[in-house]
Amino acid sequence: MRRTSSFSLLTAALFFAAPRLSAQDAPPFPASAVPAQAVRVQAFVPAGWKAAREVSGDLNGDGRADRVLHVVQADTHYDPDAVTAAPEAQALLILLAERGGGWRRAGMATRLLQTVVPQYGLDLTIRRGVLIVNQNFGMTEVTDLTHRFRLEPATRRFLLIGRDQFNYHRPQELSDPVKVSENYLTGQRLTTTGHYTSGGGYREAVRRESIPRTKAYFDDIVQDSEDSNGASRRDAEARRGKTVQETRAPYDRIGIGYAALRAVDARLAGGTWKRRNVA
Repeated sequence: MRRTSSFSLLTAALFFAAPRLSAQDAPPFPASAVPAQAVRVQAFVPAGWKAAREVSGDLNGDGRADRVLHVVQADTHYDPDAVTAAPEAQALLILLAERGGGWRRAGMATRLLQTVVPQYGLDLTIRRGVLIVNQNFGMTEVTDLTHRFRLEPATRRFLLIGRDQFNYHRPQELSDPVKVSENYLTGQRLTTTGHYTSGGGYREAVRRESIPRTKAYFDDIVQDSEDSNGASRRDAEARRGKTVQETRAPYDRIGIGYAALRAVDARLAGGTWKRRNVA
């Protein structure tokens, strides 16, 4: 536990020493500069921006490998492989491979990703035709946020089919973790609250409830988190979210990569919760 305290003090020192920035200070993503179709993937990246990461996989069931690009400003301090703050502006692009060659833009999310939050990590996965967008951010109070999207053939748009939010504390024993998992295909919400006892034990309480099966799409989702009482804010997903003012402190100076930081999280708290949801 002493090592954990030292780590927390170091990250806090970097946080308060750095200037505070607002996402409103950064130029918005130039959506109008992204073409609907192009021969090369790079043609979808506007001038002055770059693809920080891309993943490939079949998203529409035609057997061809499609692409998802994470696009950030070319001069950003963001490093996807380090413990760093999120970019001031960023976007995700879904590109479907055309039968005769080239690419078609099938989705552009300019407000889905969190901006200027500390210790930010982004994982993109394509699994059985579903795009999984996982964001993890925060120093002491941590949010692990996952959105799942699947192509809706009738509209040719990517529909939000599920959302998970896991809130926890570093070290976890100091606060009860809460995970809210919502399935918009079945209209069900599962809320799991963990509790660490004074004797070192751990238990969970689970609540299941029905939610509306309203639709939201990849292009329309706004960066968001949950209210302090754990209530879902999905009804605000298609509205502009509140600006987050945080730091762009160089967390990579700590000398620990993002994957290693998540591994520290996994070791800190024992208990079934951490093994299932964070590692």
